[in-house]
Amino acid sequence: MQNKLLNVFIVFLLSASFIYADTNIEDDLAGFSDGDVSAEISEEFDALDGFSDDAFSDDVITSKEKKNQGKQSLVKLSGDIAFKTAYGVKNHKVDSLQYRGFNKVQTALYLQLDAKLNDNFKLRISGDAFYDAIYDLHPNTNYSDDILDAYKTQIRFDDVYIQGSLLDNLDIKFGRQIVIWGKSDSLRVTDVINPLDNREPGLTDIEDLRLPTTMLKLDYYVGDWELSAMAIAESRVMIEAPARSEFFNVDAVFPSAPRPFLDLDEPSTSVDNMQYAFAANGIFTGWDLSFYAADVFDQKWHIKNNKRIVSKVKMAGSALNVAYGSWLLKTELAYLKGVKYNTTTDAKNRLDILVGFDYMGFRDTTITFEVVNRHIYDYEAQMQYLSDFVEKNELQSAFRYTKSYLNDTLDISFLLNIFGSSFQNGGFGRVWFEYDIVDAVGAEFGYVDYISGDKPLMDSNKDNDRIFAELKYSF
Repeated sequence: MQNKLLNVFIVFLLSASFIYADTNIEDDLAGFSDGDVSAEISEEFDALDGFSDDAFSDDVITSKEKKNQGKQSLVKLSGDIAFKTAYGVKNHKVDSLQYRGFNKVQTALYLQLDAKLNDNFKLRISGDAFYDAIYDLHPNTNYSDDILDAYKTQIRFDDVYIQGSLLDNLDIKFGRQIVIWGKSDSLRVTDVINPLDNREPGLTDIEDLRLPTTMLKLDYYVGDWELSAMAIAESRVMIEAPARSEFFNVDAVFPSAPRPFLDLDEPSTSVDNMQYAFAANGIFTGWDLSFYAADVFDQKWHIKNNKRIVSKVKMAGSALNVAYGSWLLKTELAYLKGVKYNTTTDAKNRLDILVGFDYMGFRDTTITFEVVNRHIYDYEAQMQYLSDFVEKNELQSAFRYTKSYLNDTLDISFLLNIFGSSFQNGGFGRVWFEYDIVDAVGAEFGYVDYISGDKPLMDSNKDNDRIFAELKYSF
C-alpha cells in the first residue's frame, strides 16, 4: 500500500515539476514569509467576512443584495457539452466482465435556464443527459440491465426552483435544490441534506456529486446571522454503483450473496417521510460560525427483512471557520442519533469530529488537510465483521494540493482520501490537470489509484485504477 501511495505522489511531483521549471521559484516561495501574500490573503478574508453556504447566493437577487444592478436579460440559457473517456490500466474482471482498456466513451450535455420573473423572483431549471457509446462498441459483452441503466444513458432534471424575497429580510426558495452545510472540502460531517451520486467513487469531488432535493427553504436575516428553515418533501437517497459492477463487487464484499443482490427499498415521498432541517449561520470579520439540526434520511443503507433499507437519523452539529493570515482553520462536529447497522438490532448514536486547515501562503497554491473521527457509542464487537465492517472509531483523512500556472489557465491538483489511523483501510489517490484551451473550451486529464486495505469494499476496488480525460465546451 505504501508503494502505491508513493507511486501516485511521484507522478504528481514529476508533473508539477515539469510545469514549474518555467516559473520563478523565488517568487512562488516569497509568500511563505509574513510578507505581501499573507497580507493580501488576510485582507481578502476580511473583505469576505466569512463564507456563505448558499450555492446560489452569488448570482441571484435576494433581500440581502441590492436590486439596483441595472438592466439584465430576462432569460438566459447556458450550459456545456463534454466528451469523457476513461481507460482501465489493470487486467481485472468483476462478475466475468473485463474492465481493462477503454471503459467509458461518454458524451454529456448540461443545460441551465435562468429567468427573471420580476424584481423579486428568479427561476432556475437545469438538467443533464449523457450517452456512453462504450456499451454499443462492446455489443457482445453481457452487461446487466442494472449496469446499462446506471451507466449507458441518463436524462434528468437537476436544479428546478424559484427563489426570491418575501420581505426585506426574508427570502424563499422552493423546488429541487442543493444546500451545503459545513466547511469541509473533501469529507462529509454536517453536510447531510443532499445525497450523493456514488456510481464512480474517487473520480469526482463532492461539490459535483450532490443530488438536488425538493424542499421549501426560508432564510431570515437578522444582524450578522442568517436563519434557515427547511421542509424537505422529496425522499431522495444516494445513487450507488449497481450490484456486481466494477465499483460494487458484491461477491468480494459479501461472500455467498444472493443473485440478484438485495433490492434497495427507496423510501416513498409522503407526509410520513417528510424531512426537516434548521441552520443558523453567523458571518463575521475573519471568521464564521454555524449551528445545524436535522431530521433526515441517512447517507447509507442497512439490511432488514432481506432488503436494503434507508432510515432516518437525527443530527445536531456545528461548524467553525477562522482565518488567520495565510491559514483558514476549520472544524465540524455532528452528533447523529438513530444510526442503524446490519449486525445489531438496536440503533446507535455516533459522534463525528473534523479538524482541518487550508494554507494559501504560497503564490497561486492551496494546501488542504482534513481529518475526521467517527465514534460509535455502545459499540458491539460483531460490528467489525460481515456485514458492517465498522470500527468503534473510524478515522478518515484527506490531503489536497492545488497550484495554478500560466495566469490561472492551468491547474494541477492532487487528492489523497484514505481511511484508518495508519492508512490501513484503503482509499484512493487522484492527480489531475485542468487546462483552459480558450475561453469556452477546457480540458482535463488525470489518473486515479485505488488503494487496497483491510476494508473489503476498498480492497475490492484495488484494481480499478484508471486514466481519465475530458474535453468540455461551455456556452
